[in-house]
Amino acid sequence: MFNACLANHFFTIENHYSYVASLFEGYKSDEPGLVIAVSDKEIEFEAHGENGWESAYLESLAIYRKICESLILDNVVLFHCSSLQIDGSAILFTAPSGTGKSTHARLWREYFGSRVTMINDDKPLIHIENSIVTVFGTPYGGKDNIQNNLSAPVKAIFLLEQSPQNSVERVPSQEAFPFLLKQTYKVHEHTTMNVAQVCTQTLDLILKLSKLPVFKLRCNISEQAVLASYDAAKEFL
Repeated sequence: MFNACLANHFFTIENHYSYVASLFEGYKSDEPGLVIAVSDKEIEFEAHGENGWESAYLESLAIYRKICESLILDNVVLFHCSSLQIDGSAILFTAPSGTGKSTHARLWREYFGSRVTMINDDKPLIHIENSIVTVFGTPYGGKDNIQNNLSAPVKAIFLLEQSPQNSVERVPSQEAFPFLLKQTYKVHEHTTMNVAQVCTQTLDLILKLSKLPVFKLRCNISEQAVLASYDAAKEFL
């Protein structure tokens, strides 16, 4: 058992496997909080019928699921994206898995050097309060575990598409909404929470998120792709 802090919320995590404690190493806290514990059944659920996953890894997924569900009513939601900080402001790159979010974020790090710090490369938490959106790092940084325990105000979101040519266009909020919603954590059927309440809250949060500057970025793997996205976002940074 150990204490941790994610998105300014405190948790006491009752883990079975040491892997979870090591995963949260950079997020541990002296302050106890909401108790997060998962059953064997909840761990097994994370396998989704597949064999070969280590129980320790599955436990980490089950724990994060419970954390995320506990945060939704406090205006915090998991958003599947690659998030980075440049000059104190955060930019989010989102798209279906395999589209190139991590690759584009890497190109930004290579081009801008020390001006860019990664926040999270896969599953950060987003706090949305009125018109203020803040992204928080989490221990769940994707296959390469690229993450840092820091936060920054979100100034722009890019919806990525692979293309041989680079182009950027602003997306109206009503068009951005369904794309953003697809990248958001959805409560699962086994939850003990009020599903209707959680779904309503999630829709409201993503509606607010869609009010930020959202761009569709069609891009290849090049320095020009970085410049195209930066030029679109720089007035908001």
